[in-house]
Formats: sequence, C-alpha cells, structure tokens
Amino acid sequence: MSMFSFLTQTEYTFEGKKSYESVLLLLHRHWFVLFVQIVGFALMALIPLILSILIGYVRVSLPFAEYYSLLTAIFYLFWWYGLFYTITMYLLDVWIVTDHRVIDSEQHGFFRRTVAELHLSKIQDISVDITGVIPTFLDYGNLEVQTAGTSEKFFFKQIPHPNQVKDIIMEAHNQFIKAHPNDVEIHE
Repeated sequence: MSMFSFLTQTEYTFEGKKSYESVLLLLHRHWFVLFVQIVGFALMALIPLILSILIGYVRVSLPFAEYYSLLTAIFYLFWWYGLFYTITMYLLDVWIVTDHRVIDSEQHGFFRRTVAELHLSKIQDISVDITGVIPTFLDYGNLEVQTAGTSEKFFFKQIPHPNQVKDIIMEAHNQFIKAHPNDVEIHE
C-alpha cells in the first residue's frame, strides 16, 4: 500500500465495463513519480520566501520591490495551477486490464482525453523497460504491448511492478485464447 493510495481507491468499475468482464488490474503511475513532482513543487514554493529574505537584507531600493507582493501572488497562482495539473494528470492517466481487454485512458491537458482499447486476442508481444537505479530499486518502469490491431503499440508509463503486470496480462491472454477459440465471444 503506497502513501498516495487514498487518491486512487476504486471499486474497479469504469464506464463501458461489460457485465461479463472482471477487472484484473487498475494501474496508475508509480507513487514515486508523483512524490518527486510534489517535492519539486514544494521546493519551488520556497522561491518567493528566499527572495523576500534576500531583498530584506539588501536594503537597497530595488525598482521592483514595491511590486513584489503582486509578483508573489502571480507566482503562487501559477504554482497552484501547476500542482493541481500534476495531480490531475496522475489521477486521470489510468490503464485497466480486464479478462477480455486492455484499456489505455490518458489525459492530455484538462480538456482532451484519449481512450484506446485492445482485445486480449490481439496481443503479440509484451516488453518491459526499467531504466535507472531508483526505478530498479522501487520496481517501476514502462510496459509496451505489441498488438496485431490498428494501434501498433500500447504503452504503460512508469507503472509499479511491470514484470508482474506483464505476467498477469500474458496469463489473461492465454486464458482468453483457451476460452474463446477463433476469437468468438459467447455470453449468456
């Protein structure tokens, strides 16, 4: 359980879920990715405070000193927007693996979203890319699913435990192929 799990708690349901489908995985980026970004924002929040201390010690009449409060307010307005944007993108970028398909839902800005779907029978290959000391230590990385469909590749970016996710997807793929010969679905 990660420290940011309260942001992603769900009942494993989503719009368009079929009654015969069961969700195997619901994935967001690894918590460390959000943590690093939040630490960056916390450090950025200190900039106006440090500048105000420096301006106080200089005691020289600076031409912009009288506008410092206005500039600080504008800075924090953009800072707050950036922080809100970062958390929103973390929460809205989601990858869902069911026993019938893989869904890639990515948010691109506040008003644009792409949702792509891949049926398990179309999977040809899955590869995992874990690069760096911290991703290796914390076990997160990228997963690439090669398909036979119109979308050539599906990318799962910075997900936790990518090797386990690969194994789960391959097992679901194999079970789907066994249960649905010739890719024919029959549901009562």
